[in-house]
Amino acid sequence: MKLLLDIVFVFIKIQLLSFGGGHASIPVVETEIVDVKHWLSIEEFSNLLAMDELTPGPLAINCATFVGNKLAGIVGAIAATVGCIIPSCIIALIFSKMYKQFFENKTFRETLRNLSYMVIALLAVTIITMSMGTFYAEQTIRFGSIVIAGLSFFVLMKYETNPLYVIMLGGVFNVIINVIIT
Repeated sequence: MKLLLDIVFVFIKIQLLSFGGGHASIPVVETEIVDVKHWLSIEEFSNLLAMDELTPGPLAINCATFVGNKLAGIVGAIAATVGCIIPSCIIALIFSKMYKQFFENKTFRETLRNLSYMVIALLAVTIITMSMGTFYAEQTIRFGSIVIAGLSFFVLMKYETNPLYVIMLGGVFNVIINVIIT
């Protein structure tokens, strides 16, 4: 029971500290799940984020469900998911009641604009952290991963391509590279 309560409260804390949506919350999730609680390694966390891109639904809920399931099975997945959605529901209810007051307030609008800069910084930290875990693991530089990431970036920036196709193709190339190397 203690573990289930811990799971719920950790995900409530994560959601209360997460601004800017799914990808902007990754550093907060990583810090709590990998560094503080040690529920996942950085490599497991990177794999979780990759799998999350292939599954429908919000990143936070998918992460919570996965971590909860890993720690305590189905009940843990439910506990983590509940912890993940409680803060958003409460905040959305409060904002819906005070919508007009908030959005007509210049200070509030400025605060939201400034929070967007923080979100950009959080995304940059996420990119750097994930890159280190993806490109350098087990004391080895993964050149194949670097090439795949570079090509994926190029395709996504140059062409209007569905990111899902790029992710799937990257996975296929990764399997091919690993088969050739081993």
